[in-house]
Amino acid sequence: MDEDVVRSVMQDWWDRVWRDGDVDAVDELVTDPYTRHTRSGNEVISRAEYKKRLVQFQRVLRGAVTSVDDEVVVGDKIWQRATSRGVSLETGERAVFTWMVIHRIEDGRIAESWVATIPDVEWTG
Repeated sequence: MDEDVVRSVMQDWWDRVWRDGDVDAVDELVTDPYTRHTRSGNEVISRAEYKKRLVQFQRVLRGAVTSVDDEVVVGDKIWQRATSRGVSLETGERAVFTWMVIHRIEDGRIAESWVATIPDVEWTG
């Protein structure tokens, strides 16, 4: 897979979904179904279900500015360590999340993700 395509999909993901809060961008950026691997386990979910979950998470950190601190692309996968900073809509306070993610891109969309989020940790540099 073209490395530029993989990077472009992920840039759109961070910008449109996380910075702008545009959950409808999931329709363009994510396959249906979509496979997630998290600390809660592995699951295959529809785009509609994933969009509902993103709305819930965006209540924690809305309007986030995300920096990709490390990134490696190999074939159809991209490994990223990223930091999101924003304001929690629940508390009104500054919030920080560090992400350790691997995404598999298929036909220009995110098909599978391995995600670990670490709240209140800022590993920049």
